[in-house]
Amino acid sequence: DAPDTMMDAIRQHDVTIETAATDNNGVPVRPRGEGDSRFVVFTNPSEAIAAAAAMQRGLAEIEWKTPRPLRVRASLHTGDADLQLGDYYGSAVNRAARLRGIAHGGQTLISNATRELVPDTALPEGVSLQDMGEHRLKDLTRPEQVYQIDVDGLEDSFPPLTSLDAVPNNLPVQLTDFVGRRTELAEARRLLETTRLLTMLAPGGTGKSRLAIQAAADLTADYPDGVFFISLAEIGSSDDIVQAVAESLGVALSTDQDVQTQLLNHLAKKRQLLVFDNMEHLSGSSAIVAEILKAAPEVRIVATSRSKLNLTGETVLVIGGLETTWETEEEASQASGVELFIDAATRSSPGFVIESDDLDSLALILELTGGSPLGILLAAAWVDMLPIGEIAAEIAKSADFLETEMGDIPDRQRSIRAVFDYSWALLSPEERDTFTALSVFRGGFSREAAEVVGGASLRSLANLANKSLLTPSAEKDRYAVHELLRQYAAGELEKEPERHREVLERHADYYAKRMGEAPSMMADGRQAELLAAIEADMENIRAAWRHQIGTGDAASARDFIVGLFLVYEFRGWYQASVALFDEALAVLPDNPDNEETKVLRALVSALKGWSLTLLTQPEAGLAASAEPADYLSRKSNPIDQWVSVQCVAIALAYLGRAEEMAQRLDEAIARVETLDEPFWSSSLMNWRAFAAVLAGDFEKATRNASRALGSMPSQGEYWGTVWALWLLAIVAAQDGRPDDAIDLYSQQVARCRE
Repeated sequence: DAPDTMMDAIRQHDVTIETAATDNNGVPVRPRGEGDSRFVVFTNPSEAIAAAAAMQRGLAEIEWKTPRPLRVRASLHTGDADLQLGDYYGSAVNRAARLRGIAHGGQTLISNATRELVPDTALPEGVSLQDMGEHRLKDLTRPEQVYQIDVDGLEDSFPPLTSLDAVPNNLPVQLTDFVGRRTELAEARRLLETTRLLTMLAPGGTGKSRLAIQAAADLTADYPDGVFFISLAEIGSSDDIVQAVAESLGVALSTDQDVQTQLLNHLAKKRQLLVFDNMEHLSGSSAIVAEILKAAPEVRIVATSRSKLNLTGETVLVIGGLETTWETEEEASQASGVELFIDAATRSSPGFVIESDDLDSLALILELTGGSPLGILLAAAWVDMLPIGEIAAEIAKSADFLETEMGDIPDRQRSIRAVFDYSWALLSPEERDTFTALSVFRGGFSREAAEVVGGASLRSLANLANKSLLTPSAEKDRYAVHELLRQYAAGELEKEPERHREVLERHADYYAKRMGEAPSMMADGRQAELLAAIEADMENIRAAWRHQIGTGDAASARDFIVGLFLVYEFRGWYQASVALFDEALAVLPDNPDNEETKVLRALVSALKGWSLTLLTQPEAGLAASAEPADYLSRKSNPIDQWVSVQCVAIALAYLGRAEEMAQRLDEAIARVETLDEPFWSSSLMNWRAFAAVLAGDFEKATRNASRALGSMPSQGEYWGTVWALWLLAIVAAQDGRPDDAIDLYSQQVARCRE
């Protein structure tokens, strides 16, 4: 309403900031695409803090003519920055901007890197630092220890920092900064103000997944109930979509109600943003999106796809390539395609500098890749071996070949295929073998898995990562492959049917061995570690289980039993459990001729019975587990008996048949104790204590539960400890000892949370 007043205020704002900076030896630098923001470089962090304090003091002293005073948020971060084409690049620059992004007007934040360089004795007079704790910034990379600069006489109390920790989320940690796409991010925010379904539409390799994740991170403040990422890339069947959504949101679909209804009921009153990634390959994926939008009016959805979802109310944001053209050298430094190339090239070859003479070759590379981020990353990965001009020439040769050989392929796919073929041609035979073998993994893999399944050495993994063919995970020793690259490598592997079969078998055998460690990890107090390991590789494990079942390898499939039971039980995935074990029973022969398959079928049936009982179908649960338990009771394996007897026990408990439950448990405990297996027998004692509680025999319940609790490992054991504490708390309450009951329940809750 008062443009002259505002212009005057902006001038005061600019002069105050620039004076504070230059008085403390700061060098103002032109910011890239950030409006009224200011970017200042210092060589001395103490001087940077002094400049920030002087700036906030100066702004606070101005008598603003505007309706409200201008309040500036600021941040300081220390790190190496690359000077390229007259501008600063690098993660340090981006980190500083993201740190500023979580502050409030009038607040100045500094990173731990800066804090460590400035002892308290070097702080300006009247300035102190306040520890704000560790926060995930919206760049989605590693967490940052954050400090606030407090200046005497100025406000030092602000609302909570607006970091990713402010709302529930499962947004994946990223190893690299988000580059470019400022226009698309702004457009996504604008569209989500008015639409509930935004589809980011683009071919593969365009960076739509990364864009969607970054948009979600930037919008967390708008969704108090959380922002969640749901990857469908590893899902092979539309039947698994609801379960995948529930797993991503951390929802236990644990009743007998239809799983989709349970999910929709959970979402009904939530204000959340859900990101559905890679929707194009599952025919039923758009149906669940439509149902969520109908049932949950405050939920909004961002979907990434190569084709429209064709749903009512869908708004489509078409994602093109990054900026690839410019008129002047100054404009080149602002082009997002150039930004990404420089960022990737300096990671591949530290010290890399792009010269003015390289710009024509770089323009050709960007044109040939169509601005595809994946193509740019692959091309930039070779700067440690070849000059930019040679990279451009080789990609051009491949693209020309593809144009003549595969003229019916769309231009963008032809461009990205050209880059794939170029990168493929430069790999050694050993690297090609390794990369194709790694295509059998879904949802990432560990370094050990890559070595066993794909024959990958640490050096070969590092080489593939340096060439942008693998992405190291923020988690230690884990890697991922972009889905387009995985498909390319899988196609190459399938050209060798015998080798393809061998790699699949190694993959299945590897995860069978890992799952075979579950009983010992469960018994010796490594249950949290076991659960985390299984969940990290859930898609690989399910694929390996199905492979072993499908090929009739009962001995290896049996190794999966305890681990699968544990994760499905701990997470309450009972309907998914029934579906998984039904699938196995449909493949396994009804009357197998060999003992291994008989045991496997009995275990699978018993575990199906467990889940049926917890889905309020105890009659069906007992029918599925009773005969297998009788058969397995004649075996000497304590784990088989433990699995099957508790499946029967829980069904009998729900049916109110406590006496029969007690009899079966007494027999099982006697058998297992003769095998000197304290963990498994003490676990069965918990069940015996439960039977005693149901029968009203609290003395026996206390004796068995106390004995079970005393036999469990002191650290890292949750399963048996939680049950024993619960049973003892019930007895204490029934005995008129409420204080003891409260204490026992409190211990139980603490263990459950752990």
